Amino acid sequence: MAAVATTEMTAFCGRLFGPGLDGVGVATVGQWRQGRLVLQTDTQEWIAVEQPTITATGFNATQLNVAWTDPQGAFYFFVDIGQSRIAFAEGMPATLAAHCGAAQRTARNVERRFKLVWAVLAGVALVPVLALVLLLWRSEEVVNWMVAQIPYSQEVKLGDLVLAQTRAQMRVIESGPAVDAVQSIGERLTAGSKHSYRWLVVDKPELNAFAAPGGVVVVYSGLLQAADRPEELAGVIAHEVAHAELRHGLQGMLKDLGVRAAASVVLGDWSTAVVQGGLSSLLEMKFSREAETQADAEGLHRMVASRIDPMGMASFMEKLAAKDDGTPMPEWLSTHPASQDRAATLKQAAAAHAGPWDALPVDWAKVKASLPEAAKGVPLR
Repeated sequence: MAAVATTEMTAFCGRLFGPGLDGVGVATVGQWRQGRLVLQTDTQEWIAVEQPTITATGFNATQLNVAWTDPQGAFYFFVDIGQSRIAFAEGMPATLAAHCGAAQRTARNVERRFKLVWAVLAGVALVPVLALVLLLWRSEEVVNWMVAQIPYSQEVKLGDLVLAQTRAQMRVIESGPAVDAVQSIGERLTAGSKHSYRWLVVDKPELNAFAAPGGVVVVYSGLLQAADRPEELAGVIAHEVAHAELRHGLQGMLKDLGVRAAASVVLGDWSTAVVQGGLSSLLEMKFSREAETQADAEGLHRMVASRIDPMGMASFMEKLAAKDDGTPMPEWLSTHPASQDRAATLKQAAAAHAGPWDALPVDWAKVKASLPEAAKGVPLR
């Protein structure tokens, strides 16, 4: 790819989709250089070889899509909302300004229409019936739209409730090598996140871990005992972090509980029975095959970006999948279904990244020795 002279310009962020990239896209930083769109990750650079098109897309037209085609195929870059949109618009060439302005006007008009519709629906007695029709008509898009309306500040409050419920139901290990390992690895995998993560290790012998909305990740002592090295623990944490970052918990909650839950969360009403009833479901959320695939891909990408050997995720999943033979599965597998195909896909994806990788500064023997006796010797039944 031809080199482009660099000029110090304001950067913007977004997600790139295209040939050879993960199905859930790649987090990317962009700049306008000499009137051309240049996108970069830590390892690769893309340059729009021809003038891109800019359109408003998505269920409620809130996504700004920059598309172009080169010899490799079609590429799509979705610009993040907020400051990135401003930086993107300020640096673009004048020939694209009209297209960008039209896309943003379309997004604002659609957003106004949706807010109006939402207000009307909230004020009439037929909300449950109309919501059911919408969910049956285009359920995935409706749920994704509802999730997009929930501010991160409200999601954090929901995570606080799950955190309180976890502490009430389980014995939390407050300090020690295991807690330090989970926190240090987790913070490495979540650098730059919109969430302020809370990391918990609980004294339970089951092989289990889960993530809740708002950046709460809980790891069972049984899972720590089952992992053979810190990179395998990093693979589990990366997978759970991916669920949180992709807001799968919120999506699952709204699918299970419906529009009333979304309205309560958006408005910050935590007293409703529908929200309170949904907290237990978040502790045992069973994600769809598509969500699990997305979390695998995003988690592996985070490991690579953090310079942690991604084969740790693959080897742990391969170990679990080997037990998926009709015998009773570990608890983590009951909510995160593994298969030989899934393990093989992760192994192939991990092998595509050559490294080099940083050695995690974790004394794994010390971590395992610090675990409660009940967690030791738990077989992968």
